[in-house]
Amino acid sequence: MAFTQRQRKQFADAAQSLKLYRRAELSAEESDKPLIEELYVDPLPSDGIFNAMMRPNTTFLIGRKGTGKSTIFQRSQHEIRKQSHSVSAYLDIKTIYESSEVDPALLQKVEASQGALPAEGIRRIFLYEEFVKTVLVEIRTELKKQIEKSFLSRLKERLLSSSDEVFEALDDLIESSRASLFNDVTGIKIVGKKEGNKSEASSNAKVSATISTDAVGMPKIAADGSVAAASASSTHNENDFSQILLRSFNIKTIINELAEILKGFGIKRLYVFIDDFSELPEDAMSIFVDSILAPLNNWSQELIKFKIAAYPGRIYYGQIDKTKIDEAFLDPFKLYGSNDVSNMEEKAIDFTSRLIDTRLDHFCKARLSDFVEASPDEVAKLLFFATMGNPRNLGHILSNLYESHIVYGKFIGARAVRDAARKYYEEKIEPFFGIQKFRHERFDERLSIYSLKELLELLVSRARELRRYRESSLMQKIPGRPPTSHFHVVSELESVLSTLELNFFLTKYFEMKDRDGRKVSVFALNFGLCEKHSIEFGRPIGLREFRLYFVERIFDSSHIIRSYLHANQEIKCADCEAIFGLDKLESLTLYRMRCPECGTGTCKVTNLSKKYEAILRDVNPELLLPTTELGILETLYGERRDLMAAEIAEDLDCSYQLVGKRGKIMEQKGLVDRLMEQKRRKFRLTELAMKEYFDGNESRRLDVGEG
Repeated sequence: MAFTQRQRKQFADAAQSLKLYRRAELSAEESDKPLIEELYVDPLPSDGIFNAMMRPNTTFLIGRKGTGKSTIFQRSQHEIRKQSHSVSAYLDIKTIYESSEVDPALLQKVEASQGALPAEGIRRIFLYEEFVKTVLVEIRTELKKQIEKSFLSRLKERLLSSSDEVFEALDDLIESSRASLFNDVTGIKIVGKKEGNKSEASSNAKVSATISTDAVGMPKIAADGSVAAASASSTHNENDFSQILLRSFNIKTIINELAEILKGFGIKRLYVFIDDFSELPEDAMSIFVDSILAPLNNWSQELIKFKIAAYPGRIYYGQIDKTKIDEAFLDPFKLYGSNDVSNMEEKAIDFTSRLIDTRLDHFCKARLSDFVEASPDEVAKLLFFATMGNPRNLGHILSNLYESHIVYGKFIGARAVRDAARKYYEEKIEPFFGIQKFRHERFDERLSIYSLKELLELLVSRARELRRYRESSLMQKIPGRPPTSHFHVVSELESVLSTLELNFFLTKYFEMKDRDGRKVSVFALNFGLCEKHSIEFGRPIGLREFRLYFVERIFDSSHIIRSYLHANQEIKCADCEAIFGLDKLESLTLYRMRCPECGTGTCKVTNLSKKYEAILRDVNPELLLPTTELGILETLYGERRDLMAAEIAEDLDCSYQLVGKRGKIMEQKGLVDRLMEQKRRKFRLTELAMKEYFDGNESRRLDVGEG
């Protein structure tokens, strides 16, 4: 046997540590000592990303799921705890949003009351209140940690009495922030009626006696609209509510009081780390930015600096001045793609190797080369292709390699990595659309997401066709099957692929000029997908002319996307239901998508997959579930075993508390069983869930044929 039993377990531990979800602490079990400083591997030389996060600026950390955003947050907070004049707070904004949700039945009753805030306004109020409360509670927790474990420990005796007083003041502030300023939501009275087409914000709204008079002089937030396609009336509502909210909840007073309290500890700067920002629904994201993030960022002077984890293409900045914030990107092209493809790949492979070796060195006192039968460099390159340098995906691939090879004492080779990548794709990535058809959304919204399956199938089918293409002189020079995993599109079309990229079906690989001098974006199909469908990955090497292989005309898929858009998209007015051709999109955008037919409605672009429309219409509406509950079902099905809430949370990138909360609801629906094993709660998929969501669900696989 090549490895001892201990080495095998340690390899599994190393893989598991890479799979850990957002806030799983990297600690030594025997001492509970944080390991983040030892295990942290920065994607850039000289800790480039970490140093950017430590600058006293508001920073958006942008990358797909599993790119290490939460690990970077953890490393930054660990460093801040060593500082004498700073404190941090970590906020899971998705959980805060879930906690601020109001009973729909209660909302309907309140809305029926004359003069009450609309449901959206009430949601804003509770989101605001929950956010401020959570920030203050987290600050208190962090200050306690710093007193007990960091620089303040040596001053503990001297500060004990004064710190108790400061904590009392902080507790009072927490309590006052939760005061019933907004409880009388039926007390909103409209003094003057505004016209729907006026461009100026109405100032006729005021709040009843639950609002103190000194809040009236608060600065107002003038939002331009929550989304690009917002109608004039919705923009007015956004502005009016923001003014009411900010007058009611005196942010400046809270900031000033907080600054005075922190001053008692010698704290001059508060870093607020916000995770899961892009997981918010679009309307909630605009609420959060316009009513909370922008005013706190703009009015707190130098006290508060935000560090926000977000997905590429899913960020709403609102009133935040982009010239005064930093952006740090974690996906390979943004990190390493400034020079040429080879340089990008070299740097990304180096990061992948450093990441693996650091974990294996800690857990196994070994390196990747110790587990590889031959050519460690080739294995490292394939691991980059299989994961695109994504730490969490890397953890899954290594876990698959543990199960297929390490546990049997077998060395890892190139074939093993290819098989592990295919398994990860088939189990974790490909089923996305099969479960999405049960998503609790309007039919047109489900169809809009599901139509991307049709687009992906077109792209994969094209890659399979090109395997036999030999008409160009360049392709004739390639021995064996040519690589056809990459394709390019003109840059203005790349946004169509953003959802497919976010879910790892493909990855933006590079930007180049094509043979006609146009700027194009190069994309790579998922490595495991390519393995499943016998598509050779990468590009040929050896000849100078292969440098521009990805932008050969045969790999231009712009026409595929344009044909897909014209066949499957429509522009429709939400009010009068007038339908417009895609050629009108540019002119409609100039007028904020206002309908030229009725003049009041807002037009919306919708994907209408003709291939899959019938499949979605056949779904029983009673089976539709929220995204988190669908994720719980998918994880239990994929693992085929009973799982604890924390294990499910690892897959879903959410908190175990959220899984536990939703699990209770799902048990009532008969979809999961909640079992007690050795005083631990575990979840099991029921036969009903298997029958309704998985048995015979052909949509879980791409329809591209075999061979």
